[in-house]
Amino acid sequence: MKKLVLLASILISALASATPNVVLLSSLETPKIWYHSKKWKIEKSLNKIFYKRFKKSGLNIIIKEKVDQQILREELLNPNNIAVFWVSHAKDSQQISDGVSSDAAIVDYHGVDVKNHFKNIHPNMRYVGLVGCNAKELLEEYRSEGYYSNNKDLLIHSFDKKVDARIGLRKSIRKSAKQLGKLKKRLLASPRVIGFQDILTDFETNPACLVKQTGFKISVRRELKEESPAVAIKIDDQILHVFAQAKAGEVQEAEIFVQPKLNEMSRNSFKVTVDTNLFVGMEKLYLGDFEFSSDWDGKWKLFAKRDGTPLGVTKNLYRYTGQTPMIHQLEEFQPYECLEGLE
Repeated sequence: MKKLVLLASILISALASATPNVVLLSSLETPKIWYHSKKWKIEKSLNKIFYKRFKKSGLNIIIKEKVDQQILREELLNPNNIAVFWVSHAKDSQQISDGVSSDAAIVDYHGVDVKNHFKNIHPNMRYVGLVGCNAKELLEEYRSEGYYSNNKDLLIHSFDKKVDARIGLRKSIRKSAKQLGKLKKRLLASPRVIGFQDILTDFETNPACLVKQTGFKISVRRELKEESPAVAIKIDDQILHVFAQAKAGEVQEAEIFVQPKLNEMSRNSFKVTVDTNLFVGMEKLYLGDFEFSSDWDGKWKLFAKRDGTPLGVTKNLYRYTGQTPMIHQLEEFQPYECLEGLE
């Protein structure tokens, strides 16, 4: 009997791991609406809408609230995710409106501009929906610049005008249906998304994650003397890694790969920005003590005052002062994780 129970548990676990995720990420404040009590939270309404429409889809439903940039990046690059819905609003309508500012910043609950994270989406993803922010023009710009060239099956959708989060989520789910299966309409009830088996099979066998690229490898080490927020490691406005919020005494490490245009490569190609990505920030923040190293003996220097105090407020700049590497020092790497069995 115990063996049967164990076998059943293993089978259920295997099926769950093979089933794609459909993910709702919300990062917004609850608006004040006169007919709702003070205890009402907009996430409760969003979660209910999402669950109702996907509970018969055959997909794993994942819901996360008050999401920050680290979790957003993880979910956009998660090979198990087939669709991600992002819901955000502006924190201060005097600074920005509808979640997107005049310079096209997409701002989360924490006041962080997360727009650059949408440049890098796992090739397994079939649908990404941005709800509550009119980011349609920005996403079209990203597509025209070639950021989604690895995502042959991806439909990415947003709005070009102000949309209520709940109405927008319903519309975005309808838009996603053809990417995941079909929309089953029901009399006097909410429509549901039904996943198609051939789409799920294509998802499980998608070889796009196996594609390898070349770049110059840099090892990054972050040591904390005091608590510090999450920060993105950026080169030429491209986010290469995100370190999570951390406490004093913690040490974080990562490897990044820089891919400059070889015919235009210079020291500026290796200039590193450590950035909180805060849209508005006047208070000077401690971001950590960073060390950068490479096999070609690269050298980086913090842009700081004579006493070593960083000149940045919510981001720090590390200038590259070493020699530019040679082409033979390029290393091969795999930018995306694969589902188990494809690696």
